Amino acid sequence: MTYNPIQCQLYDYIEIACLRHYKLSIKLLDGSEIQGRAETTRIADKQEFLLISTEVASDINQDITQIRLDKIKSITALDRHAEFSTVEIN
Repeated sequence: MTYNPIQCQLYDYIEIACLRHYKLSIKLLDGSEIQGRAETTRIADKQEFLLISTEVASDINQDITQIRLDKIKSITALDRHAEFSTVEIN
């Protein structure tokens, strides 16, 4: 599947979320939703990804989930004093 980069001004919100390690609620284009803490972005095979950490059950271990940016419909910052609330990506 061809990767379609997101707009630069929208990418800035993802960078802010990663810098502040915001807890996010992420709605995907397929209708699913993921919650986790924004960690970083990465590029692999000319595609951009957001990496979020999610807690594993009641354990202190964390899983890292990789989400391709063009699959994200919206992100909502769940932290109380976040610099943004909901941003529509696609």
